[in-house]
Amino acid sequence: MSLAAQTGEAPPLSLHEDDDAFAELYRTYFSRVYNYLHYRVNDVHDADDLTSQVFIKIYTKFKYYCSETAPLSVWVFSIARNTVTDYYRCRGRKAYVYLEEGVELVDSCCSLEEAAAAAEMRRHLRRALALLSQREREIIALKFWSGLSNREIAGFMDISESNTGVILFRAMQRLRQILESQGMNLDD
Repeated sequence: MSLAAQTGEAPPLSLHEDDDAFAELYRTYFSRVYNYLHYRVNDVHDADDLTSQVFIKIYTKFKYYCSETAPLSVWVFSIARNTVTDYYRCRGRKAYVYLEEGVELVDSCCSLEEAAAAAEMRRHLRRALALLSQREREIIALKFWSGLSNREIAGFMDISESNTGVILFRAMQRLRQILESQGMNLDD
């Protein structure tokens, strides 16, 4: 039976005995977990390593997962968040990094002017995100970098689904106001 077919997202109970189930779980969550980790650590190589650690933990600790306690996506992203926390704890660094500051690959169809405008937008967005609370940044990361639904975010953050929507709406409004105050035209 497929991952999506069982209670919306839960893999078969014997994940260790079913390599196909783990492969499907990996395919389902890999890009979302990687995007979240990459956003949090701002380094491709560290994000790769952390993503591997997350899936090793999922595989080895799956016997402790209880679908009645939380949906699988909440459990997976709890492991991802705890892995990032451990990463920063071991390094003694500030526990939040924003959008990539490194060199971006430029699409060959983009002009230099378009690439410069995109880099300027990222710089302004980094500054605007820094003005939000950690909880607001976390919700934005889960929504837009990891593609989680408001319900999944609510379970992960231990808040109501409606509160998630309100926080996200207000944070996005605040981002828009900050960016507009920095002279960015968002209507294009």
